[in-house]
Amino acid sequence: MTRGTNARWIATRAVWRLSIALAVLGPLPAYGQESLPPSAGAPVASTGASAAGNRPGRAAQAAAAQPPAAAPDILHRDVLTGDWNGARTTWKNKGVDLASSLTQFYQGVSSGGTGTSSEYNGTAQARVDFDFGKLAGWNYWSAQIKAEVRFGGPLVTSTGTISPVNTAAIIPGSDGTVFAVTAVNVTRLFPVNPKEGKLVGLSFGRYNLVDALDEDFFAGGGTERFLNLAQIGPLTVLRQVPLITNAVNLAYVRGGEPFFTFSLLDPNDHSTDPGLSDLFADGVTFAPALDLSAKYFGKTAKHTFGGAITTKAYTPFDAIHQAIIPGPPINPVEPQRGSWSVNYTFRQYVVERAARDGWGFFGQLSFADQATSPVTTFFDVGLGGNGLIASRPRDEFGLSYGYTDMSDVLKDNLDLVPIGGRLQVEHQLEMFYNVHLTAWFQLTGDLQILRPNRPAAETAIVPAVRLRLVL
Repeated sequence: MTRGTNARWIATRAVWRLSIALAVLGPLPAYGQESLPPSAGAPVASTGASAAGNRPGRAAQAAAAQPPAAAPDILHRDVLTGDWNGARTTWKNKGVDLASSLTQFYQGVSSGGTGTSSEYNGTAQARVDFDFGKLAGWNYWSAQIKAEVRFGGPLVTSTGTISPVNTAAIIPGSDGTVFAVTAVNVTRLFPVNPKEGKLVGLSFGRYNLVDALDEDFFAGGGTERFLNLAQIGPLTVLRQVPLITNAVNLAYVRGGEPFFTFSLLDPNDHSTDPGLSDLFADGVTFAPALDLSAKYFGKTAKHTFGGAITTKAYTPFDAIHQAIIPGPPINPVEPQRGSWSVNYTFRQYVVERAARDGWGFFGQLSFADQATSPVTTFFDVGLGGNGLIASRPRDEFGLSYGYTDMSDVLKDNLDLVPIGGRLQVEHQLEMFYNVHLTAWFQLTGDLQILRPNRPAAETAIVPAVRLRLVL
């Protein structure tokens, strides 16, 4: 992993730790001495040149005599469109790394919910990462730009649940064709002690916080692992932090792993607008997090403790772009400032073949205040990872159960007739298996069994098929 890529991960994953999931983040890639340029004091690798006269050594001569390796055929490429006759690798070596994908879904309610329905939709995503050390000699600087197009039918909403059953179908919008530039950010690294893997990362700009998730057992933004937003991150935090917003982020890394992160975020959702003309106009969100690594039974484990508090005034009925909130209230509810949430996440490898290769279990626990947040209690437990079948090492799988309870303030101020009675606890069970037919062609079967929070709705059975192409 290059230094520029490391810089990007500090920015994006620090944002996510400090904001949207705070309790669902995984480890950052290692930031040891090898991630820093030679100017930071790292040893320079031998190039094969001899010391006498700076002439090529035998290793270099032998390498030059070898014919260039043939490009892999279409079934063995990492991406569908290949290396573009070498242009892709050339740009990356100069500091411009391109990545894109197309993901399509067919999903529906086969029984239960508030009625049966099905929809086809999808998302096309393109991202460019810039390493300014390679581009302009600006060591420790990097940037990222990402654009997304959501297309097709609307999100399936006939489940009777508050949690969206397809995360990718709600970003940047939940119906029709919606285009947005969802990330434009810059990162600067400050080495503290490269030999011990200590550094500070500072980043600022616009972020897609779901895309920033980088977990071994869950996350994936709806395009790679679980579909339901509840299995990606607790809905409790959405009151304080929208999924696409502007932020300033700080991360301290020690021993090659993140230790403490802190973010200042605009609490308003800016999925389809830049958000610069009214930046922090309604308040600010503060979001710290602490990450601790451990070893249990010789396997890697992670603990994350996080929280968020915002100065913006809310009621539990105020809209959240990514959630389906019942309302309006039958009695006036006054907005209050100081909306907060706290959360904890644990991950533990059961089978660990190598770094980020294996599977294990995870758990999330989160609480939020009754006066401002529609969701006040959430927890889930699950299994996930890759290589469950020895002959299919790339294939991913997941099984997770989630529990979501809503604010008593919201429950006590709803007209109960349309929803069939007082809102109840929502239960989500989701399972998936993602077959990597090639490195760039992934086919996923997904099944969700949901007990809605609306008493009038029956248990919903929601199957889905997902096809993802890495372009």
